[in-house]
Amino acid sequence: MIASGGDAVANVYLAATAEFTPVRVVLRMFNASNVLTSTDTVTSLGATALGTGLPTAQFLVRAPRLVTGANWQVEVLPAGNQADDTTSNDVFPRTGTTTLNVVSVPPLTIRFVPIVLSANGNVVSAISSDSLTSYLQTLRSVHPLGVVNAHIAASFTTGASFGTAPAGGDASFWTELIAELDLARIADPTEPTANWFGVVQPPPRFNYTNFGGFSYIPTVGTDAGAHTRTSAAVGPGWFNAPTQARDLVAHEIGHTFGRAHAPCGGAGAPLDAGYPVPGGHIDQPGFDVYSWSYGLASGASQIATSTGDVMGYCFPVWESAYTYKAILNFRSSTVVADRAPEPRTRVIALRGSIDDRSGVSMSPAFSIDARPTSPNGNGAYTLTGTDAAGRVLFTYRFDGAVIDHDAHVRHFTVAVPETPELDSDLQAVRVTGPAGSSLLARRPAPTTGATLDRTPAIRRNADGSVGAACPAVSRGVLILDASTHTVLGISPTPSLTLPPNQASAITVLCSDGLMTSRTSATLSQLH
Repeated sequence: MIASGGDAVANVYLAATAEFTPVRVVLRMFNASNVLTSTDTVTSLGATALGTGLPTAQFLVRAPRLVTGANWQVEVLPAGNQADDTTSNDVFPRTGTTTLNVVSVPPLTIRFVPIVLSANGNVVSAISSDSLTSYLQTLRSVHPLGVVNAHIAASFTTGASFGTAPAGGDASFWTELIAELDLARIADPTEPTANWFGVVQPPPRFNYTNFGGFSYIPTVGTDAGAHTRTSAAVGPGWFNAPTQARDLVAHEIGHTFGRAHAPCGGAGAPLDAGYPVPGGHIDQPGFDVYSWSYGLASGASQIATSTGDVMGYCFPVWESAYTYKAILNFRSSTVVADRAPEPRTRVIALRGSIDDRSGVSMSPAFSIDARPTSPNGNGAYTLTGTDAAGRVLFTYRFDGAVIDHDAHVRHFTVAVPETPELDSDLQAVRVTGPAGSSLLARRPAPTTGATLDRTPAIRRNADGSVGAACPAVSRGVLILDASTHTVLGISPTPSLTLPPNQASAITVLCSDGLMTSRTSATLSQLH
């Protein structure tokens, strides 16, 4: 049981030497001192059904009673003149009580971020506060969770294109989106340990998406650094299957709990080689406690073992005991609280991709306030910053982050603390490793001696949206809320348009690849 989590069901199985009419069954709960705290009585669900695996009686045990040290016992009460050859086996356990196995896990905070598709006409995803409960239903039904704090955040604008109608949502869109969203997450000043979940609404005229969502798959449950707690998926109301959007929430969050794919429904890499059931089905029957808890059903219906595991591609889905235990271990094996994140400071965020087919590439770097990367890592790849004479200014070792769906591509983000020396002397950054190397160099000043113009054009459009266009020499743009310092949008192109009413003032960061210029504007003063 999970402390401060959801309700539980107690299934009681009665066996007898002959069929019998319904009987009363009582569940008694005791505290750690074995003092009786509650008693529940139900009538069994008809005559015993030997060999069916169905419970004879069920109890809904509310979450406040699932505490460390709680004990319990079940007893069949006498029923009229029904024959009973012995009463010693009408109680379980036979002698005394047994203790609930209750563990604690860290609270899960999920920040649902509506995604604005700048490259597809600024289509904005829609998710309402009223729909959050149903959107979280599968997540709460199957995963070992305690406290869940979920809220809808301000939208995030991406320059990634969903594709060309009628089919879109290929891997390049999702990987670009989660890389941008992840940079916004590690730069966020308010929720350093939250999961960020981008909610995507496919644009009009699209009737097919190649992938429903993407996520990073971390290796350490207490790590909240880059590429650990960021996901994105198609939101509610678009799929034909009514449960698919909420199933995707559980699936993608499951990846951030360290889980690879279960081999069900043709799921691609990365596959869980240790999954114990051929075909990726669940390993023992489940029970839908959530629906009973929230009044959607009158009992906890049994989920058949023919159901696919939530980490596969089969529908409908449930969670195997194997996956449940693995997630529980991932979230609670070392500590029961998140590791304290590094404090935010001004960093140079150096990002890129490692593709074992095409080599290493680097994205535009940005100077931004974020949590820095420890320089004491190890891995197969080396990131080195040098000055004009080739003198080494910093070195970091790392391995790329694992991405859902793509065994060939890994991402990296190294946030290097910015210093006056780096501002003046840093000329180039190189990444080298088994897949090759990539160089990011400072753009040289004009030979005429004139300064390089890095000032963006910021304008308010007729529809209230705000456009920012960096000079043509720029390789990317990032827009901050000037008041909260949250990232409002990122594009690998020199321009980006924000939807109306995103902020009262913004700061536009233009990157020439390695170096960043900053320009602020009060939106009420724009024309």
